[in-house]
Amino acid sequence: MKAKPKRRTSNNDLEGPNLCITWSDSQSLVASWEFKNEQKEAIEQRFAIPLSELPFVLRVYDVTERMIKNDGLDHYVDFEINLQADECLLYGMERNREYCGELGVRMVDGRYYSLKRSHRVPPCAG
Repeated sequence: MKAKPKRRTSNNDLEGPNLCITWSDSQSLVASWEFKNEQKEAIEQRFAIPLSELPFVLRVYDVTERMIKNDGLDHYVDFEINLQADECLLYGMERNREYCGELGVRMVDGRYYSLKRSHRVPPCAG
């Protein structure tokens, strides 16, 4: 029987892009990222696809009541992002919830690959 490959976790992420998520207002988060040239090259090598053709998403997890376990029960929403931009605004958040973001690639067949996970964003104070 073959062992299931381990999923990349935030501690073992590709030495990848910087990802920061903060509250913009009481109903939206702003996410920003920065890629270095070496990181772009490493991602292109990993997927064997030019960076401009990869379908990047920002996955936002609700981590208020549980840690991310990747067991199919996590609450998240995917936002398709334009990697050429360096930030995006994420609407529809609840001010009393705690969130965590993850930059990744979601292939056409639905497979998802994590590149970098953000810190936890506590409930909005304002």
